[in-house]
Amino acid sequence: MATTTSVASLYEDVVADLIPYYDNFVLLPNQALIQNSYNISGGLGNQMNIPVTNAWTTGSTVLPHAKIIDTGGDDQADPVNDFDPQSVTLSTTKKGTGTLVANEDFEDAGYNSVRNSVVTRLSRAIAQSTDREGFTVIGSNGTTAMTNLTDVTVGMDGIQAAAAVGDCELSYVMSPEAMAYATKREPTVKMFEQINRDQIEMVATLRNGFKQVHPTFIRAIATKEGIGQTSAASLAYFSTSVANLRAANAPTDGFGFYAAVVTPGAELALAKELNGVGGISSGSIGSVAQDLANDALLKGLIGQAIGCTFVRSNNTPTGLASS
Repeated sequence: MATTTSVASLYEDVVADLIPYYDNFVLLPNQALIQNSYNISGGLGNQMNIPVTNAWTTGSTVLPHAKIIDTGGDDQADPVNDFDPQSVTLSTTKKGTGTLVANEDFEDAGYNSVRNSVVTRLSRAIAQSTDREGFTVIGSNGTTAMTNLTDVTVGMDGIQAAAAVGDCELSYVMSPEAMAYATKREPTVKMFEQINRDQIEMVATLRNGFKQVHPTFIRAIATKEGIGQTSAASLAYFSTSVANLRAANAPTDGFGFYAAVVTPGAELALAKELNGVGGISSGSIGSVAQDLANDALLKGLIGQAIGCTFVRSNNTPTGLASS
């Protein structure tokens, strides 16, 4: 039987566990993916301006007695490396979810089962909403769900917008300095006991947001949506993305790598490419050993060779038309 004690204990446990569970489930933000992270919970408003410095240019060869800074362009080539910072505006949005717990649930499933279910549902729901918005902003610099490859605003490798191959999904290769993240409200739980319905109403909310800071430090890789498609991901796509980021002087992480976020379909395609013959695990000892070798290569040798570390996510944009 549900008691006032069990209801109060449920609230205390969910409050205590929501943030740790959320942090465990959410991929963004992550210092390996986004280094620019801000907490604006103590200020007013739901926006912040992030300063962005302008790019520097190569210096010139200067003759003796010639002007080093020649704004007139008479006898010495420019450029002048003036400091001219701009800014981008990051806005936070509210994410939320809720659940109804009947008092019969305590009686039939037991306190621990109810507690674990509530914490998992609330934390995973707001974690997924955060990741989905973040990966949408990475590709389009907006929070509106993308429906077409033409919605992608960053450089693209792999399938192009007019390829007409059906629906596509996106993977990303990016510099950790490409994006910014801000938190306005940490994951929070509120509870209300509905006596007339003999149930408990619990909601979890948070306020956070993302913004492109350096769009040229992001590459999107479009591949055919689904598992085992013909127009699948390839190591060549990721190598091309890394080369484009290097050409843009995009900074790497402390180990010299970019972050590559891949879909499950892209992960399978890369594993098949590593196999050489397209084999995947069938449950035998030999196949498991092959999968372990693939995993080691994907995380180690191949990552070092290409110049990026791989992370899998189910929350990158999907269902994007290619025509």
